[in-house]
Amino acid sequence: MRVRIGLADASHDVEVEVGDGDSFIKDIEAALEADKSMIWLDDSEGNKYGIAVSRITYVRLEGESERTVGFG
Repeated sequence: MRVRIGLADASHDVEVEVGDGDSFIKDIEAALEADKSMIWLDDSEGNKYGIAVSRITYVRLEGESERTVGFG
């Protein structure tokens, strides 16, 4: 599942692939509730991303059916 995370003061969103959208949502909510400063994400290619929780403006989960290839 593709996830896009919007960040304050950033011109582009961060895009990662995650295995389970529900688990990802719980991780983000737990980080916000615990007032954590950073959340670390692993994508499907083994890359790690550190995101400042206070800078998150939106999170968008995109299912496989929403993907397009070429000129849609």
